[in-house]
Amino acid sequence: MPICEPNCSCGRGPSVAQGKWYGVHSYLHLFYEDCTGAIPNTDGGGCSPHGAWAPFIWKVSFSTGTLFLLVGAVALAAGSLVPPKLEGIGEEDFLVLDVQAVQYNHALGTCQLVGTALCVAAGVLGAV
Repeated sequence: MPICEPNCSCGRGPSVAQGKWYGVHSYLHLFYEDCTGAIPNTDGGGCSPHGAWAPFIWKVSFSTGTLFLLVGAVALAAGSLVPPKLEGIGEEDFLVLDVQAVQYNHALGTCQLVGTALCVAAGVLGAV
């Protein structure tokens, strides 16, 4: 639950006590003494939950997007730069299929697909 600060009405603080003014202060003095860092009251009561969660959401989305981008780039590079293995060995009459090479090449294709998906997800998180 977010911590609510007192509402800013520029009538509370050290320069005002129970409706009585002490000394001469300008508008800027009132603002800097009474309302610095206070959340403006727009709905008449309570505080906005978006104010407390916005920096946290921004930091989490930025760090998650950066992580997705790095992992996606590594997976995409691994799937693209590693050469595939030869699947069929032999001639037209006698062709031997290497099952391990087929699985290896399928894993390289999966790395390319996962890397692309992670880079797209990082782009979406970056846009948010």
